[in-house]
Amino acid sequence: MVQARKIWEGEMKRRLVLLTCCLIVLVNFSHSQAQDTSIQSRLIGKWTQHYTGMSLQGATLNITSVDSVTGQLKGKWIPPSGAAGGKEFDVVGWVSSAPLREKLDNVITISFSVSLTTYGSITSYTGFFKDNKITASWFNIKPNSTYEWDHVSTGQDVFTRNL
Repeated sequence: MVQARKIWEGEMKRRLVLLTCCLIVLVNFSHSQAQDTSIQSRLIGKWTQHYTGMSLQGATLNITSVDSVTGQLKGKWIPPSGAAGGKEFDVVGWVSSAPLREKLDNVITISFSVSLTTYGSITSYTGFFKDNKITASWFNIKPNSTYEWDHVSTGQDVFTRNL
């Protein structure tokens, strides 16, 4: 009887260890699948700016990090031409979202700014991420202009992920 009980306990321990290992693998697999749809995995990477209404490609936005707690975004901005062409400038911003709501259009909100020190200008973008695109309105503030009313430019651009 004692021998049978020891065999039964040994078998139960082996089953418990096997079950624990299976659960660990399952949890890790589920976690990795969840990460693939995270805001970070959807935004981190290089993006190309497309000017609305023009066929020209603009700057490269390289999002290097998105804090999963605060939503702070960091990256680099690389203009394609001009005196600042090819240089990297810091990008700082924010990403936010809310739980999906049924029967509503749901997006991830995004805002970021870049100071082009070559020109002394600051450009701020505010928009949303949806369907693997960032659509954003922008304001560019220039320190030097021919006219007082010409210090502020505004528009809208679309960013697509570089593959």
